[in-house]
Amino acid sequence: MVTAETAMVLPLLVAVALALVWVVSVGVAHVRLVDAAREGARMSARGDAPSEVVEAVETMVPDEATVEVADGQDDGTTRVTVRLRARVDLPLVRRLAVDLDATAVSANEAVASS
Repeated sequence: MVTAETAMVLPLLVAVALALVWVVSVGVAHVRLVDAAREGARMSARGDAPSEVVEAVETMVPDEATVEVADGQDDGTTRVTVRLRARVDLPLVRRLAVDLDATAVSANEAVASS
C-alpha cells in the first residue's frame, strides 16, 4: 500500500521541484536584468553614447532580451529599459512564459554639474 501511495505522489513532487527550479531561474534572470539596466544607466550618466550603452548591456543579458535607451532632453535624465520574455523549456509546458523588465533612470553628470 505504501508503494502505491509513493507511486502516486512521486510525479507530483517532481513537478513541484521543477516548478521551483523554474521560479528560481526566473528570479535570477530578473536580477540580471536589473543589474544590466543599472549599469547601462551609470554608463549613460557618464556620457557614453547610447549605442555603446546598448552594446554593453546586451553582453550582460540573455540573447533574447531587448534594450532601450531613452534620453530625457528636458529633465537631464536617461532611462535604460531591459525586457525579456522568459519561457519554460519543458516539453509539456512550452506555452508558459513570463515577461520580465527592468528600468533604471540616471541623471546625466554633464547636466547635474552645471
